[in-house]
Amino acid sequence: MKLKYYTLSIYLILANMGFAFKTNISAEARLKVENFHSDTISTSSTASYLRARLNFDLTSDIYKIYFQLQDSRLLGDQENSPGFSSAKNTAVSFHQVYGELNGVLGRKNNIRFGRFEMPLGKQRLFGKSSWNNYGRSFEGITNSINTNLGNILFFHLINSELYEMNDQFDYTVDGFYGSTKIGAVKKSTKQTIESGSKTSKKNLFYIDYYMFNENIVLTPETNKKQRKTIGFRLTKKFKRFSLESEFAYQLGNYYSDDIEATLSSININIPTRFTPYVNSISFSNEYLSGDKYLLGGSDGVLSGFAKPFGSGHGYHGYYDNPLHKKYLNNSHAGLNEWFVKTNHSLFSNIDFTIKYHDFRDAINESKYGKELDFIFSKNLPFGGKIIQGFSFYYPQDGGRLEAGYLMLFINI
Repeated sequence: MKLKYYTLSIYLILANMGFAFKTNISAEARLKVENFHSDTISTSSTASYLRARLNFDLTSDIYKIYFQLQDSRLLGDQENSPGFSSAKNTAVSFHQVYGELNGVLGRKNNIRFGRFEMPLGKQRLFGKSSWNNYGRSFEGITNSINTNLGNILFFHLINSELYEMNDQFDYTVDGFYGSTKIGAVKKSTKQTIESGSKTSKKNLFYIDYYMFNENIVLTPETNKKQRKTIGFRLTKKFKRFSLESEFAYQLGNYYSDDIEATLSSININIPTRFTPYVNSISFSNEYLSGDKYLLGGSDGVLSGFAKPFGSGHGYHGYYDNPLHKKYLNNSHAGLNEWFVKTNHSLFSNIDFTIKYHDFRDAINESKYGKELDFIFSKNLPFGGKIIQGFSFYYPQDGGRLEAGYLMLFINI
């Protein structure tokens, strides 16, 4: 580990002295304290998570090299050996390390290769999983192109290289993600002597579209699965509200079973003006299709929608109920979730959010439970942020479950 630090330090010094690089160094630290309590069995647990990152950014007109060292740990964990002077802690690793080439193909493009985070807009299938203490980064290569119609990103991700000399057993993800805006150009009725008639764009709406293929092999020559996901996301602002909707379809095969699954969502956000303490209210529905046979059954179709790289907390609550926490494959009961969210402004520039969720499966509409979240957040003057949250989960079977968390961010 010391060799890594020495090599990185020498490289930064030589690059800064010998080439026209602009060097940026920044750091960030986050402490997350979680507390869970079960009224059913009268137990409670508190866990403190620390994540610290050191960022190095070397940039020129054409090239960029980025390093992000990360130490992520559970404070007091036995593997940390805290309190012992002979302990060897080697948790630090490169969460991101990549190079970039700008405009090398004679157009407005950016090629990135290495290990990097890859959140794609606000869609539900690729996220950096910022709630998790480690986060999510991918390895591979991307090419981002800026066109007259918008941006489009092509990517090739290597999740598992099982055989160096045989690509058919690699877990790879190949695809693209694009975004564009559409709106009619209309002449304005207002005219001036200086400008004459004016043109303006009205009724703009934004479309994100994507397609990617997964060649999934967990062990050599077994568990082979090929899955394709096609989808789009639409956002539109009206005079009195804004609309956001997404739809995705999955198809493929897993042994002798076919994959046919869908994801859909709709969110309506309404700004409020009748009280200074309520900024907005939104109504949302999230639907992930489920497989009524769970393991394929006799129908030969796996119909549970899989999103192994998605970030769940932004949409499915903070309690982390295991019944609807993750959807890693196509064999699950799915989710039909309705939730209402309100945003408020309190004294001392404190933002306050209330969320109410109703969770059901997507097969028999059986209830998983209900959740009520309260989140307070405040920006700190030195570039940080503090968030305090409380969650109450009411399962269909059993007593109320409670959870709380405190998150402190420091950015330098």
